[in-house]
Amino acid sequence: MKVKNLEVGIKIGNKTKRFTNLIMNSYLDLYADSFLNFKEKNLPYCLVNFTKNNMDIDEDSTEMQYDTILEADFASNIEVLTGSNIMNKYFYKDPVAGMNYLEDFQGQIIQSLGFANYNENDELVVYAFLDISKYNILIQENQPIIITRADKISSDMSFWSNSDKIKAPIHLTGRGMIDVQGYDYSNLYPKLYSVGFGILPYKYINEYLVEDLEIKKTGLGEITINGITGNFAKNDLYPSPTLYPSPTLYPQEPTPNLLIYKFKMYKEVYEDPEQPPTLVDTGLFYVQYKELSRFGLISNLKIKYERG
Repeated sequence: MKVKNLEVGIKIGNKTKRFTNLIMNSYLDLYADSFLNFKEKNLPYCLVNFTKNNMDIDEDSTEMQYDTILEADFASNIEVLTGSNIMNKYFYKDPVAGMNYLEDFQGQIIQSLGFANYNENDELVVYAFLDISKYNILIQENQPIIITRADKISSDMSFWSNSDKIKAPIHLTGRGMIDVQGYDYSNLYPKLYSVGFGILPYKYINEYLVEDLEIKKTGLGEITINGITGNFAKNDLYPSPTLYPSPTLYPQEPTPNLLIYKFKMYKEVYEDPEQPPTLVDTGLFYVQYKELSRFGLISNLKIKYERG
C-alpha cells in the first residue's frame, strides 16, 4: 500500500508554486491502525508558520510551531474512489475561529506548512510537513492566497464489492462512507471481518474470522496477521470437470490461488442520543484480493503502508 503526496500548491494572486511534502511516520501508522478498526485520515488543518523555528522536524515528528491555522473547505474538497486507488484534494483558505488570516501577515515570508488533524485524545497531530523557507513566498497586499494539497493512496490488491455503492476500499478513505436517505444521513464504516483463501474473490474455500486471529502492529506502517494455516497456489494443470481419465479417477480441486481480505460495512445508529452510537451490519461488504504464485504453508501475513 502506498501513501503519496502528489502536490502542495500555494496560489498567490494568479501565480501558483508547487511542491511535494514529507509524509510523517505517524500518517503511515494511522493507515495501518485503520486496517482493523477504521480511523479518520483526513487532513483538515493547514498549520502556517512565519516566525517560528521548525528546523529540527523530521519524519518522526508529530508537532510543529505555527502562527495560524487554516481549515479545509469541505464544500470544495474532493475524494475520488477508483477501484484500488483513492485520490484526495484539499483547499485551505480561511482560518479556524480565533486565528489570523494569512493577509494579516502582509510583508512576511511563509517558512513552513504542516498538515494535521486531531487524534482520539484531542491532540493536534502533524501528519505531513513542508519547509518552503528558501522560496521567498511573501504575503502581499490585495493578493488572495489559497493553499491546496493532492494525495493518492494506492493498493497493490484487486477490489470486488457486493454493491455498486462501494467504489473502492473504504478503509483507505479519509472519512468512511455517507449513506443518504432523504434528508437523513448516516456514517458507514468498514471493519475487517475475515481473511482466507479462494478461487473466486467472493467465495472462500478457507476462511478465518478476525476474532480467531492475532493481529498486531509489528513495525512502521506494518500489520502482521498470525493464526492462518493455508496453502499458496500450486501451478498445476487440471482437466475439464466434464472429462474424466477413467470412471474411478476424477479431477482434483485446485489449490485456492487467491488471498482474500473481507471488510463488512457497518452503520452508526444512535438508539439513545446521550449514548455513543452502535454499529449495525448493513449487509454490504467488499474484498481486497491478491493472486498467489507460490506453493507452501503460510504462517503469517503482513500488510505494509509505505510512502509512494
